[in-house]
This record gives sequence, structure tokens and C-alpha cells, in this order.
Amino acid sequence: MDRFGAWELESLIAVGGIGEVWRARRGDQVAALKRLHTHLVRNDAARELFAVEQQLGIALPRHPHLVHAVDVGHVEGRPYVALELAPGETLRALAPPPSVVLPHARAKTIVRAVCAAASHLHKHGWIHGDINPANIVVDTNDSVMLIDLGVCRKRGEGGPMRGTHAYMAPEQVRGEAWTFATDVFGLGVVLWELLAGARLFHRGPPWLSMAAVVEEAAPPLTNVDPAVAAIVAQALEKDPAQRLATPALLAAQLNG
Repeated sequence: MDRFGAWELESLIAVGGIGEVWRARRGDQVAALKRLHTHLVRNDAARELFAVEQQLGIALPRHPHLVHAVDVGHVEGRPYVALELAPGETLRALAPPPSVVLPHARAKTIVRAVCAAASHLHKHGWIHGDINPANIVVDTNDSVMLIDLGVCRKRGEGGPMRGTHAYMAPEQVRGEAWTFATDVFGLGVVLWELLAGARLFHRGPPWLSMAAVVEEAAPPLTNVDPAVAAIVAQALEKDPAQRLATPALLAAQLNG
């Protein structure tokens, strides 16, 4: 078993663009340890992104639906963040389209929990920017955790594109300022997919998915209560000024 500082690396969980995530153990403590790829250790932009994730994981007050860090640091110059290991499966694994459509009440319950996590981030001035089924973990009791703070930005900040192509808001694709409504769009895509049992803007190549996000209207949901379909449509407005303004508003609408 490999060691990384004080942590024993048990198994590889995932590999992303900026780092790799391991199931790791330190004594009796088990965590998801994310460390920067070795080839990015001298990349200033990558280190800045990773530093934000370290900062948020430790500094943010706890919230039951948002991942929290248990340890951050560097090993031989390589930064890492050890995160609570959320129990359960990602929504991508739990409800992979087109084979699974979640019961509508369950889909709304899950999305409301993610709204609460995003609202907690927003309260402290941050936008998640990467709300998608791979970053939402659900256990057998429907306890929900929003994970991966790796692309977070301060409210009102824009710049180089970050996020998962088929779940970005149009303003993310264009490099414009992020607002609370930016996360509402991602939530809207997730909810549409859970209710429809299909992918919404995924077109294969990233540029085609991003073009769909910016240019293509979401097909109306015909298998749900018209009031719910209208809420989802408002969450998916291309213009952030016309979109539901905050995740809290989305959650309140879904409670109605």
C-alpha cells in the first residue's frame, strides 16, 4: 500500500483534469484524498485552483449537504486535500440515463438538498460552478452531499471557462461573471435529467455540448406536473436575469 505523507492510499477513486482522488486512511480515519497531478505541481494556475479547494474545504462552516475537508497540506511540494468520504453513490451511477427515471418526489428531494448546499456556499460569497450528477452523492437513506469544490469562484468573478461542459450555464461558457443564478442553471439541468431520464445538453464532443447549452432550448417536460415543468424551465433560462435568481428560490418553488 502506498503512503502519501501521513495517509495510506488504499484505492484510486477517480482521475480528473487537475488531480486524482484516492480512498485513503490515517489511523482509523478514512477520507477521499485529492492531490494535484505531478505534472501540474509547477503550474501556477492549477495550484491557485487547488488552493481555493483547500481553503474552502477547511474554512467554510459545516453544512450537512456540503463536503468538508479533514486535512490539507503539501507532501514534497505536492498539494492535497483530504475530504470527508461521502457514503453512497453519485447520481450519475444511481440514475444513469436513459435507463432510470427517479420518482418525481425523490428527484425534488435530492435537488432541494443540493440547493441548500449551494445556498450555504453563496452565503459565504462563493459559486460552486460544477453542479452535475457526478458531484452529487446520495446514500440509501437519501442523505445528499454536494462534493468537489475544485472550480469554485467568487461571486461576480469571470474569466477562463471552468466546469463540466453539459452542465455549465451559458455565462460560464462565455467567460462572463458568475452569479447565484449560475448554480441555478446547473441545478435545473440535473433536475430536468432526473425527471426525463435523458441527457439534456450532452452532445459528445465538449464544444458541441457547450454550443447546445448556449443555443438550444430545453425540451419541455411532458411527464410531470405542469407547475414543476414550469419551474424547471425557469431554472434553465439562458439569460441569468430571467432565470430563478438563487437556489433558495428554486427550492422554495419545488416545495410549493
